[in-house]
Amino acid sequence: MCVTGVLTLSNLCELKNTVNIISHDHNSVKLRNINSFQSDDDVIDDDAIAKRSQDERRRFVSDNETKKEDKFIVKYKGRIYDIRAFLNNHPGGRKTLSSYKEKNLDRVLKEYPHSDAALHLFNEYALDNKIKYDEVESLIDWNTPLLSQVGELSDRYWQWVNLPVNRPIRLFRSDILEFLTITPWYLIPIVWIPICAYFLYTGFSLSITRQFPKGLLAFAGGVLLWTFEEYLLHRKLFHFRPPGNSKILITLHFLLHGLHHKAPFDGQRLVFPPVAGVIIAVGIWNLYISIFPDFVANFISAGTVAGYLCYDLTHYYLHYGKPNAETYFYDLKRYHNYHHFSHHDKGFGISNKIWDYVFNTSIRLQQLAKPIEW
Repeated sequence: MCVTGVLTLSNLCELKNTVNIISHDHNSVKLRNINSFQSDDDVIDDDAIAKRSQDERRRFVSDNETKKEDKFIVKYKGRIYDIRAFLNNHPGGRKTLSSYKEKNLDRVLKEYPHSDAALHLFNEYALDNKIKYDEVESLIDWNTPLLSQVGELSDRYWQWVNLPVNRPIRLFRSDILEFLTITPWYLIPIVWIPICAYFLYTGFSLSITRQFPKGLLAFAGGVLLWTFEEYLLHRKLFHFRPPGNSKILITLHFLLHGLHHKAPFDGQRLVFPPVAGVIIAVGIWNLYISIFPDFVANFISAGTVAGYLCYDLTHYYLHYGKPNAETYFYDLKRYHNYHHFSHHDKGFGISNKIWDYVFNTSIRLQQLAKPIEW
């Protein structure tokens, strides 16, 4: 028994030592496990907190500076404007405004007075107090198609349509009809060059050799004739002022040309839709063949189509091109900008000014101290 007791005590001592060892090993393993989940980055001390705080502050400042750089703030008559989205569309050129960031425009706009149309467009970029602007633009619901609404403007339509905005326009609820009103510029040569070639081919086929010079003369006459048609259509049809009590005529005017004056920066509606163009062309063709011999009518039609092609592509370029000073298109671009923003009742020539001079509707351009850079 005594021997058994000694052995038992000895066994207990060994067991105690074993437990201590296991406990020690367990704590070591536990500590190692904890350390294994704690990387160097997870060890947070005062220096790390300070460093992280500085990094976050740098990022915060950087983000704010980026947001600030995204804005182009100017002030006018106590109001604040962000004109970043307008810089590339400014008729006086982007560089004209580039030096006015964070500055007051009171003096310069007094020195160079702007039209009501130009100031209305400018007010679109005001960050506060847009009451006068909103009074005009709230006449319609910009979130729904416009074509069904403009007729309701009645006597207020003419003022509204000649106060431009820089925003997208939707005319129809139908996607198909809307698609037909949107025309990328490159579609014009794709559609009309083959038509021009067809008229030339037909004219050559109908003429005999000695009539060829007469055909070339007819072609040149067709180009000249188009310049007059361009002027006549623009002045008498596109700028016809519909009576306030005619919803149909107001709607037709807006569809034909009013939408372009309301949203002059809509690049998808700067050229004439081919469907509407073909309808007008058919009418002009019927007029030609009723007046001229067949081969002459074809050559004149080819010249007219060539003139129209130059007109529509010129119109697009005058809005988005950047012609150099003292060039033909530089002068035309300034001239067309005056038509849009200052003189809606003058400057009807787009590709030329010939008929504006003939009918006394030309615009006198202001002399500039230095040329515009677009």
